[in-house]
Amino acid sequence: MHIIIAAITAVAGLIWALNNLQRSGFDLNSLNPFLAYRRWKWRSTYGNKPIYKLERPMDVAAVLLLGVAKADGDITSDQKRELQSMFQSEFEISRDEAADLLLASSHLIRDEIYIVDRLDKILERSAPHFEPTAVASLLGMMRKLAAMDGSINGEQQKLIDATERFFASRKKGPNGKWS
Repeated sequence: MHIIIAAITAVAGLIWALNNLQRSGFDLNSLNPFLAYRRWKWRSTYGNKPIYKLERPMDVAAVLLLGVAKADGDITSDQKRELQSMFQSEFEISRDEAADLLLASSHLIRDEIYIVDRLDKILERSAPHFEPTAVASLLGMMRKLAAMDGSINGEQQKLIDATERFFASRKKGPNGKWS
């Protein structure tokens, strides 16, 4: 009989403690392992910045080209026109699509202060999709855009060199187009 009374007292004490914890603001759902797993999956899927989720080489190339232009300071109207013409000629897209790509890239890069530090994270998902000709084309466009205002400054050169080193460590097979 004394064992049953002890069990009832323990259950009543536990219920009282949980009730008081809940009244004080403690969320009992935080103890649910299934909810914790769902939160972790959500955070890993949607918690990262969108710039780190780019998979298409064209999108990443646009971000890197805009990063080269922004490394010199604010982007001039000449640089914007040059970027759009590069997008049209190299990526073989229409003028409207080039303008949309520039707008999307500027939206993605707005919070990035120093893109060189996060270059591996930006290129991580898209690197397997880059063909060698696309890498050579990207590096050429980056150099051309950097030299547009005269000489290439130190920040632009660091970004170009970091991009070249990243792709040099990942050689790939046959030639292809931008996708």
